[in-house]
Amino acid sequence: MVRGWAIGLLHLSPSEFYEMRFGWLLEGLAAYREAKDADRRHIGELVRGAALRLFNLELKQQDRIKDPVEFWRMPWDPEDDIEAEVASWTKEERDRKAKEFLKRIGEDGE
Repeated sequence: MVRGWAIGLLHLSPSEFYEMRFGWLLEGLAAYREAKDADRRHIGELVRGAALRLFNLELKQQDRIKDPVEFWRMPWDPEDDIEAEVASWTKEERDRKAKEFLKRIGEDGE
C-alpha cells in the first residue's frame, strides 16, 4: 500500500521509492495532502461565491449578504461560538430571529 501511494500519488519510480528514506516519503505525502486540501478549498470558495451571487439576486440591495461566511460556513472558516449563542437564546428570541430570516428571504414569517 505504501509503495502504491509513492508510485501512484507522488509519481515516483520504483527505484526512487526504494532509495528514499521513510521520512522523505512522509513529507511527500504531507505535501500531496496539503495540495489536495488547497484545491478543495479553492473549489469550495468558488462554489460558495457563485451560490451567494445567485442567492443575492433574489434579495433587495439593502438585504444582500456581503460576507460569504455568513451565507455558508465551510470547515476552514474560523470557528465562532454560534452554537453557544443560539443555545442561550430564549424561545421568544428564536421565534423573532426565525421570523426575521423568513422575512429576509421573502416569506411572510407568520
